[in-house]
Amino acid sequence: MKTGTCRCGRRIFFNNHSCLACEAILGRCDECRSLTSFTSHGEHAECDVCHTSVHACENQNFHVCRSYVSDADKLCQWCQFTAVTPDTSIPQQVSQWATMESAKRRLLLELHRLSLPPYVDNLTESHPLSFLFLADTVDEQGNEKRIITGHDQGVITINLAEADSVHRERTRVELGEPQRTLIGHMRHEVGHYIDWAWAMQVDPEGYHALFGDPQAIDYSQAMDHHYQNGAPENWAENHVSAYATMHPWEDFAETANLYLDIMAIATTANDQDRAHFDLSPQADMPKLVNEILQIVVEASEYNCDLGLAPLLPEQLPPAVIEKLAYVHSLRRHDTAPA
Repeated sequence: MKTGTCRCGRRIFFNNHSCLACEAILGRCDECRSLTSFTSHGEHAECDVCHTSVHACENQNFHVCRSYVSDADKLCQWCQFTAVTPDTSIPQQVSQWATMESAKRRLLLELHRLSLPPYVDNLTESHPLSFLFLADTVDEQGNEKRIITGHDQGVITINLAEADSVHRERTRVELGEPQRTLIGHMRHEVGHYIDWAWAMQVDPEGYHALFGDPQAIDYSQAMDHHYQNGAPENWAENHVSAYATMHPWEDFAETANLYLDIMAIATTANDQDRAHFDLSPQADMPKLVNEILQIVVEASEYNCDLGLAPLLPEQLPPAVIEKLAYVHSLRRHDTAPA
């Protein structure tokens, strides 16, 4: 994640709220898109980069956002993507919502910097993206309504329970998932969105050659087969995860998830002056992956020192790198299909 600079010269990290050195208020300006400090003028503030008069995003009232916008009582560009929010009368749900929004902001910022959907051509209008953050409920008869995390035609629904680290770790162990994080969920589901809104629109032949034809395989049957029989023994030769073997849609989503993981690590490495990776759409993806994996190996050793899981797989087979290159190639398309 790229960092910003306070007016006092100190570095600002993405979730900083105030500068520890000069106590300036910090956030992101919707006008110039800078992570910076702001000068307060009572009911409004001034961005210390573009000097625009701005107001706190309306969701700052719930302490779930740190963005500033040009108009009072408005949502910032990131909060506008959330179509349904939790019950603000329940403190626990507000806390979980804040965790959700933090991960979502990181995701949207990365998609914007990589020029991936929804930040391609007119996809915000033709294939809009939105998020629903919902909690399980129980009706008057005691029947539980469980919220299933998933994607459906541009709508990403995430169960608020995923913001609970205890629930997430328990589920990770039950399902045998090496990594299960909130932003990982969002990257996976946005992978489905990129599939639906863009990949199958601009290069279906390349998609079919690598992932298969999703319309030729019944998803419900594929899901039942996967949970009854598990993944093939040789799944790691062609897939990034066992779950990716279930169906072409899941294969693409898991691959897109890993691609976004890799690009996020590369962006942070560049910002911290640990590397100078070429992250442009023209970058050589196999070369970039191999370079990033060197950092992954080092970081994974740090994690092991603390008893934590490896950062990412330390080695990827050629078939997976080819799939990553396909996701990377989607950034080269400049126009949406007619």
